[in-house]
Amino acid sequence: MIRKSFACLAVLGALTLGSCGSSSKNAAEYNNSIITVINENESHIANMNSAMTSADYAKAETVRAEWEKALTADIKKVEDLGDFNGDGEFQKAVVDGLKGYQKIVTDAYPKLIEIRKNNVEDPATETKLLDDINKAFEDAANNVNKASDAFEAKYNK
Repeated sequence: MIRKSFACLAVLGALTLGSCGSSSKNAAEYNNSIITVINENESHIANMNSAMTSADYAKAETVRAEWEKALTADIKKVEDLGDFNGDGEFQKAVVDGLKGYQKIVTDAYPKLIEIRKNNVEDPATETKLLDDINKAFEDAANNVNKASDAFEAKYNK
């Protein structure tokens, strides 16, 4: 149901910057700190997919509520990391991506859970919600990947 968009970024970013020389060590540590925060969402995605697939909508709502709290904490973690030596582009892209996730978790998922829980026959709305969810995840991932590539190009020396 949901694409795991950040997974490629996490592996690529950690491997690429993790192998940098000593002059980029701080960049690698900064990147890895951000990637760790992003990766924390993978378990929420898997839990949501599992709950929705098994039609356990009470669990889906619990997962959604926990994910919403976690996203608030994740956004704060990335904001607290600050920029990287005056360069805030990567940080901003990640915060924006997490806020995109947050919008999905607070707006789209409650509606989708409600439709499915109540067996509402509204395929158009359900399809639109699913499309919106997938597009938001894809857009967030694309923006983070672009910012990550730019960060890597600047600091992988």
